[in-house]
Formats: sequence, C-alpha cells, structure tokens
Amino acid sequence: MLDFTLFESMSSAVRSTLIIVVVLSIVFILVGLKVKKLDPKETPKGFIFLCISIVDGFNQFISQYMAGKKFKFFGPYLFTIAVFLAFANTLSLFGLTPPLANLGVALSFTVMTFFAIKIAEIKYLGVKNKLWGLLGDVKPMAPIMLPINLIGEISTPFSMGLRLFVNLLSGMVVAAMVYAVLHWVAGIFAGVLLHAIFDIFFGLIQAFVFLMLSTINISMAAEA
Repeated sequence: MLDFTLFESMSSAVRSTLIIVVVLSIVFILVGLKVKKLDPKETPKGFIFLCISIVDGFNQFISQYMAGKKFKFFGPYLFTIAVFLAFANTLSLFGLTPPLANLGVALSFTVMTFFAIKIAEIKYLGVKNKLWGLLGDVKPMAPIMLPINLIGEISTPFSMGLRLFVNLLSGMVVAAMVYAVLHWVAGIFAGVLLHAIFDIFFGLIQAFVFLMLSTINISMAAEA
C-alpha cells in the first residue's frame, strides 16, 4: 500500500540550517541598527567593532578579485555565504548536525552559485555574447564544442557543491576513526582536541575554499 504523508519531519541538517538562518538574521539586523546609530567621529567598541573589522577585512580581500559595481553587486552574496558556511561547518561544536553533512543542503549552494555565475554573464556580457561563446572560437567546430561547453557550464558549480559535502563528510569520518583509536589513550582530551582541529580549523578552511571558488568563477564569468 502507498504510504501518503502530508507533512514529513525535517532532517537534523535542515533544522540546523534553519537555526543558523534565524540566528544570523537576528544578529545582522541588530548589528545593522547599531551601526546606523554610530557617531562617525567616535571609534566603535566591543562586538560592533569586531563586526566592522570583519566586514572591512572581507571587503579589502574580495576587492582584489572584483571591484567597482561588480563588487557592490556580488559582495553581499559572497559575504553571506562565507559567514553561513563558517558557522555551518563548525556547528557540531554545539551538538548540532552540520548542515553540509546533508548532500541536498550542500548542493543548494551549487544552485545559488550557478545562478550567480549566470547573472554575472548575462549582466556584463549579454545573452547574445554568452550564447555565441558557447559555440567556441572556431565556428566549424561548433557542433562538437557546444555540448562540451554546456557540460562545463554545469560541472563547475556542481563540483563545488560535491567538494563541500565530501570534504566535510570525510573530516567527520576521519575524526571518528582517530577518536576511536585515541579514546583508549587520552579519553576526553582527545575528543576536545579533535573537535578543535576537524570542526573549527578544517571547517573554516572549507568555507574559505568555497568562497574563493565562488569569487573566482563569478569574476571570470563577468570578465570573460
């Protein structure tokens, strides 16, 4: 018999994703309201100073790869995914399931980055130039180059999503294996040390790698 369910319970990865979205949304709104009330003549302090420093450092870093209107248009998106991934990849420290441990969540970033790349191409190259470029430089070879270029259009962002999922999953597996071995030697100390290495260090590295791949691909799409 068919088992029909109108509402299915959410997976732990999806719940973790919603928690991050809600928490970051509240923090961003509160920080934004605080920043609007700042006196330009006074130096901000505490948490607001930390937030401003992070945003300023991010702007200076990304502006090396895209500047002007391109940076103003894509900068907010890149900053958002960088902050989200930084928290998502280290969420296991709080006893929650990392969202990127779910393949569907990881590939959702692929979809967003894919559309960001397409928007960059259409916005700065135009639809006609983009379609003409898919045919290749040697037009007699267009029947061969067109399917190859179409595969390349899809494979680049798709591989980025798989990279996120596989790297995070492999880190969890390696951490579990090493912890199982060291548990007999160091006990709780080994668990704390492994969490610091795999959850924080490797998680932040994966967030940075995805940020750089997104930035470079969007920049190349806008300047192709």
